[in-house]
Amino acid sequence: MKVEVKLFGAFRDHQPDARVALELAEGATVADLRRALETHAAAHWPAFNPKLLAYSAFASDRAVLREADPIPADGQMAVLPPVSGG
Repeated sequence: MKVEVKLFGAFRDHQPDARVALELAEGATVADLRRALETHAAAHWPAFNPKLLAYSAFASDRAVLREADPIPADGQMAVLPPVSGG
């Protein structure tokens, strides 16, 4: 499944259009998306800090999702880094 991740906060500095398209298996979870984004970032973003991704949340257009939650069928997600230290 194709997943489009909207980038916010410090992640926007790495991608000019503030979006990343990733290909995941059907039935993928947020944990799968986190791993895929980390792999993409390590390969394409020289200034990437993996700790920032580790503390970031993922959200659909309706809710913040947990690691075991499935990716919504529409494939639209956002990565939300912590703000103001927390």
